[in-house]
This record gives sequence, C-alpha cells and structure tokens, in this order.
Amino acid sequence: MDNRPVVITDFTNLANQKWQIVNDDVMGGLSDSRFQINSDGNAVFLGDISLKNNGGFASVRNQERLNLLGFMKVRLTVRGDGNRYSFRLKSGSTRSNINYWYEHRFDTIANSWEEISLPLNDFQATFRGKKPADAPKLDTENISHFGFLISDKQSGEFRLEIKKIEAVR
Repeated sequence: MDNRPVVITDFTNLANQKWQIVNDDVMGGLSDSRFQINSDGNAVFLGDISLKNNGGFASVRNQERLNLLGFMKVRLTVRGDGNRYSFRLKSGSTRSNINYWYEHRFDTIANSWEEISLPLNDFQATFRGKKPADAPKLDTENISHFGFLISDKQSGEFRLEIKKIEAVR
C-alpha cells in the first residue's frame, strides 16, 4: 500500500475549485470574510468577526466530493494568527446526516507555519454550533464539502494562510 499523503488541494488551480464564503450574515450577523490566493500561491482566509446581532462566525467551504475511506487523518499546512479554527467535513451520503458538519478544532501559533494532523476518528458532529448526541458516524467515503470555520466568540480580525490540505493513510 502506498503510504504517501494524497493532496486534497494545494490551491494551484483555484479557478477549478468550488469555494464559497458563508458568514453569520445568513442569520443577521455582521462578520465579514474573504478567500483569496496570495503571491506565494497559498490560500488566505481572512476577515473580521463581529459578535453584534448574535453573530460570531465566518466560514469558507469547498463543494468538491472526496472519498477518504482508508485514510487515517487530514494534514493541514497553515500559518495562523493565534486564533482557534475548525476544519470541517460534511457527508452527503444519507438524509440522516445531511445537516451535520463534522469538525476538528485546532489552535494556531501567530505567524508560524505548522503541519497540523487531524485524525478522522476525532471529528465531532455539529449542527448549528451544537454537538448532537445521536449523530451518525462520519461517512468518510462520501464527503460532499470541506472547509474552515472560525467561531467560539473570537471577535476581531483573523487571518489563516493555507498552503496544503492532505489526506494521510
């Protein structure tokens, strides 16, 4: 078996990727975010989180299908700002889990490149910020979305630079 990591995305061809911003303005919040490629060819998720009007989150998601069956973890190569983020996966396999996101939170060190390993078994189901007790297990074979979220009442400016997202066996 080949144990080399598989690149999920490295942002070399953003035009072919399906990234979408979803912020708390969908519920009346005032947070703002952007997703762009910098001169080094890395993705940058940045913006400003506002807690006004019951806001407090910003996210970016990709709608490309993934099959992570047989993989043990996702590895991110990122440069953060000291905030806590979530890497999120959504399965599109059955009606019973179509509304759940599965997330793994990670802390960043300001202005420092890091490789962060997120075991797939440790992703937890969430629904509108809550952790449902009866959620099915993540269906790694039928991932319909993946992306990043900043929340947890962290207000102010944020910036997460992403060099690479990989799947590791």
